[in-house]
Amino acid sequence: MLKSGVDDTYLWQRIQAGDRSSFEILYHKYIRMLYLEVNKRIADKEIAEDLLQDVFLSLWEKRNQYTPKGDVYPYIRGMAINRILNHYRSNKAKPQYVKIWEELPESVADLQDLSEAFKQAENEAFESLLKQALEALPTRMRMVFELRFEQRKSVDEIANQLSTSPNTIRNQLKSIRKRFVHTLKGSSFITFF
Repeated sequence: MLKSGVDDTYLWQRIQAGDRSSFEILYHKYIRMLYLEVNKRIADKEIAEDLLQDVFLSLWEKRNQYTPKGDVYPYIRGMAINRILNHYRSNKAKPQYVKIWEELPESVADLQDLSEAFKQAENEAFESLLKQALEALPTRMRMVFELRFEQRKSVDEIANQLSTSPNTIRNQLKSIRKRFVHTLKGSSFITFF
């Protein structure tokens, strides 16, 4: 029997092999933290629990379509946020606590986690919106985005490859972030973070 202190990468390998006990460990590791996140945005306890059940069911069913590079939580959280958005959209309700993406910490790692979560998300409309924002980027910014988030290169590696300073790359990443925020603000999407 596995202990709950096992890291997510090992757990995920076992989950992909169909190990239900590893999935239960992952579930117990994150359910409380995830419930608190969802409950901040949906006051109805039953709806929050249903959304979480749906998230974990989908996670189990799609376990072979996702390979985390570390903690699974950012991906699960992204799934939960999408379920919340879908709930509000389908019920034409207004969220109680809305924060725009620009309120996130400026950490590039957080942006990477979100990018990964939303790439894997089921919401095609949101993916289409982000794709549209990517296509609207100038060539150089699109190149920086692809090197950073698709090829997973560090800021220094990108700077060396593009013969520029790391500060220039950081500034371009901030600019990309602002453009994404602008695109989201101009859409019908409301993001929670």
